[in-house]
Amino acid sequence: MTNIFLFCQAVASQWAMGSVLVPAFMAMFHNPGATLTSYLHLLLLCFVILRFEVYVIQKYIFLRRAYMIGCGDAVTIQHWDPILGIDAFLQALAALREFRLPQHFSALFERHGQTYYGKALGRWILLTNEPENIKTVLGTNMPDWPIDGPRLFAALPVLGPRSIFTTNGQEWFAARTMMRPAFVRDQVSDLERFGKHIDNFLAVIPRDGSTFDIQELLLKLTMDSSTDFLLGHSTNSLVYASPEALQFYRDFEYASSEAAVRSLLGPILHYLPHPKLKKSVQRLRQYIRFYIRKVTEKGSSETKDRSYVFIDELLKLNPTEDYLIDQVLSVIVAGRDTTASGLSAVFYCLARHPDAVKRLKDEMAQLGVENPTWEQLKQMKYLNNVIKEGEFYTYIPQSSSVLVSHFTTAMRLFPPISTNSRTSNKETILPVGGGPDGSEPLLVAKGTSLRWSTYCLHRRKDIYGSDADEFRPERWELNLRVGYVSPLAWAGVLRV
Repeated sequence: MTNIFLFCQAVASQWAMGSVLVPAFMAMFHNPGATLTSYLHLLLLCFVILRFEVYVIQKYIFLRRAYMIGCGDAVTIQHWDPILGIDAFLQALAALREFRLPQHFSALFERHGQTYYGKALGRWILLTNEPENIKTVLGTNMPDWPIDGPRLFAALPVLGPRSIFTTNGQEWFAARTMMRPAFVRDQVSDLERFGKHIDNFLAVIPRDGSTFDIQELLLKLTMDSSTDFLLGHSTNSLVYASPEALQFYRDFEYASSEAAVRSLLGPILHYLPHPKLKKSVQRLRQYIRFYIRKVTEKGSSETKDRSYVFIDELLKLNPTEDYLIDQVLSVIVAGRDTTASGLSAVFYCLARHPDAVKRLKDEMAQLGVENPTWEQLKQMKYLNNVIKEGEFYTYIPQSSSVLVSHFTTAMRLFPPISTNSRTSNKETILPVGGGPDGSEPLLVAKGTSLRWSTYCLHRRKDIYGSDADEFRPERWELNLRVGYVSPLAWAGVLRV
């Protein structure tokens, strides 16, 4: 830290005396043979030097302030391209193409420590793998860390500007207030309504022992059940989907994955035109708009097999059509992708651990019923341990502003949201990440994008043990208490 201060102070003092800019301007005005082009080049050079001078002085002031309040400095990656960080971009792109992006982030944390700065296409990003930092960002100091930057870039193209996942402050609170009554426990825990979709799922599984992609079927299952719950009309992609429903399914797949990739690779891509993505999102919104107008014209979704449909309830609050579309798309993203991903991870692990399957079968046999209730499922201890190991449930006490406590889920081995981010709206402090060993507080400048990897965090051996990379549901029989290290759990404190 002392070396940084001496360097910045020396450079700032030298430039403050005009040793760089003054001779340049004097030479420009005393050279009668100078052309307009040379004048412009010199002015541009002076502008660049001046901007760099301001940056160095501001950096010096910032570091000195951090030092005075007891904050340390975080590790900074030394890029071979210090301007744009193209080296980091190419490495991330190669990992993405080889389907090993989470492992790539793990290697970076092992190399640089649990908190460090890196560049992503011209912008510095702070990366952390520290539970206390994530708890601060998502819970105890959430107002300083709104949704912006990479997280916003991922959601905005698909969900729109008024979605509960793309807004902050009063806008977010209004969306949350409107949507929360639609998710009372009596509605979301009604397992009977999903029965026909489960039957459709089981019916398309090959009976001849041939290989099939279960994740693809699970994505269709959760899309069918989500649209049925939200719109009163299922896409029925597992059975006899209409051409419009099939197009909606394909557009949703493309738009969500493309938007996520663009956000991961850097903020610059967000501002580049993407006609194919734009067209896909337009068709998505038109599909939902059709059913909203159908309900509006007829007064209800005309669903005879149940008394509750999501859009029926929200339309009673008289939102605008585009606002309602934003929220419906948000719930589809939350209910479809994450659920299918979580189920896929559990099946992936069970397929490789027959001993766990046997224990599950024994527990189900002891229950003695074919269709258990929500309460009975909660009492199945080993089933819940399997879910905890694949996706664990953690009780999070609410703040005083939230009336109802609830359970929130977070994947351990294969989290559906493997990386997430926030952006500071003011100069703020993280509890750890500074200093030589990362144990000191870290002062963070306004406008800093902070990214963390749930995948990496859930595999930390100093938290989950030396076998953190292994699927072992039995670890939860020891009442392992790790709720505080789950980013998704802390996200539930104030944003769910």
